[in-house]
Amino acid sequence: MNSPDKHKILIVEDEMIIAADLSTELVILGYDVIGIQTRAEDAIHSLKVNRPDLILMDINLAGSLDGIDAAIHIQENFGISVIFLTSNTENATFQRAMEAKPYAFVSKPFLIDELDRNLKIAFTHIVSIQNEQEEIKDHIT
Repeated sequence: MNSPDKHKILIVEDEMIIAADLSTELVILGYDVIGIQTRAEDAIHSLKVNRPDLILMDINLAGSLDGIDAAIHIQENFGISVIFLTSNTENATFQRAMEAKPYAFVSKPFLIDELDRNLKIAFTHIVSIQNEQEEIKDHIT
C-alpha cells in the first residue's frame, strides 16, 4: 500500500540496468517508484492506469516518440511534470527539451544526491501548485 506522503515517480528509461539501479536508490530515499517503462508509448499508456506525481524521463528512447515528444504529450494531456535524465547535453537538445517545461534537466551520469535535490525542488513546486489549486477551488465553491 502506498503511503499518502510518499511521492510517486514513474521512471522512463530504456537502459534497464540504469532504471533498476535508479529505482532502488529512489526507494531508499523514500520515494514510491510506481513503475519502469522503456518506451514512451508504454509510459503514456500506463498513465491511464497508474498516475505518478512526477516522471523521470530519458530523452533518447526506442520507439516512435522520444522523451521530449512524450513529455510534451504527457504535460498537455495529463498535466504531469517531468525531470529529464539524459546523456545528450548538447544545446540544441536542451533548447528542444525546454518546450516540455521540465522541472529539471539532469545530465548522466548523475549523482543520486543531485537528483534527490532536484526531486525535492520539483515536489516543493508541485505541492505548492496543488495547494493553490485547492484554495481557488475552495473559493469558487
